[in-house]
Amino acid sequence: MRKQVVAVGAVVLLTVGLASGYQWYTEGKWFATVPEKDFRLSKLVAEIRTATQRYLDVEQAKADGYVQVSGNMPLVGYHFYNAGIARFDYTHPSTLLYIQADGQWQLAGLEYAVSRERPAESPFPGIAWQRQLAMCRYADWQEFPVRSAEGCPRNHPETKSPFATWHPDQWGIRLWLWYPNPYGLFSRLNPLLAPFDDRTIPPDQAGSWAEWKEHTAFSNFNHNFSGWLVLLMGFAMIVPVAWGEGQRSRLNLLWAGLALGLAAFILYRSDPDYWPYGVWTLAETLADREAVEHKLSGLIILAMGVVEWLRVRGTLSHWAWALIFPWLAITGGTILLFHLHPISNFNYLGRNNQPHTTEGITAILAGVTYLLGAWGIMRQRWWRLVPAALVILMGVQLIVYLE
Repeated sequence: MRKQVVAVGAVVLLTVGLASGYQWYTEGKWFATVPEKDFRLSKLVAEIRTATQRYLDVEQAKADGYVQVSGNMPLVGYHFYNAGIARFDYTHPSTLLYIQADGQWQLAGLEYAVSRERPAESPFPGIAWQRQLAMCRYADWQEFPVRSAEGCPRNHPETKSPFATWHPDQWGIRLWLWYPNPYGLFSRLNPLLAPFDDRTIPPDQAGSWAEWKEHTAFSNFNHNFSGWLVLLMGFAMIVPVAWGEGQRSRLNLLWAGLALGLAAFILYRSDPDYWPYGVWTLAETLADREAVEHKLSGLIILAMGVVEWLRVRGTLSHWAWALIFPWLAITGGTILLFHLHPISNFNYLGRNNQPHTTEGITAILAGVTYLLGAWGIMRQRWWRLVPAALVILMGVQLIVYLE
């Protein structure tokens, strides 16, 4: 018994450790943290900081040709663009990012941007260009995503402000030199700018607040619909135990099939903008941490469903295959503990990561309790109902989820 308990503890610690390592890795990859010992990059950043220090004074920026071209974009700030900068220059960024505090302009970051085609190489080693969709801009700084200038409404559909200009797809790299950013020096968003948001512009490149509400409704539907499938999976896991059919009962095919359906739903429809449902490519999807974790959750559930389906049919008969479900449940739960929706978590709900934290804890407990039963540490028949009850609890949490 002692050896089995130690083995369970080792599996749990190893899984949590691997998931935590994933968290550490993704902070470097998708939050674009500057490598600590990259001397050349550090020297370059220092030179850029020296060259742009003059623009701490917004009047100096205006005198040098920078003109305000956007309103206060959530977690990004105001864009001041210099049309006179025709080629890439480290010390002369095309755009300056400002925030306003108590009526005073404060420089927060810089942006290097190019139009239309994505450059073949990045000017900063290891930092990817990030796509910004083609936009119509209006006199009140509102934006509306449209693929061509001809498609721009003459007046903004929500504010009725007159059309001002249109810009094509752009590729940009932001550098948060003048305001701290926990996501990293080159991150797309800066959550610490949330207190400066005046909510005049909808977040996440939405063309209107109505569109933003549609995005929110899309996310809520995904979570809620997934919750109903998870709830049915939990009940399907209970049936073989309650009927005494045993772990290899063909009734287990029911929850395996539900898992496969849920995985397909998540992999296809997890994000409205990203591949394969939206306009963003697979490569762009893989460059966004939030989208990747959504797809990863689909792959985890897919693996659970496939393995259980093959176990029930007798294709996978070794006892070790019974450990796949708890291992993946613990892994997925640990990742959920760190999963973030930057806009809603930091800006619009004013809350922390509580929904995903509770879901993550539930998933970890489901994996641990399943493991205790599978290894014979807990031999009571009723104990086999505990993982299923936790899966049902997970389903309930998703059903009541609000973005």
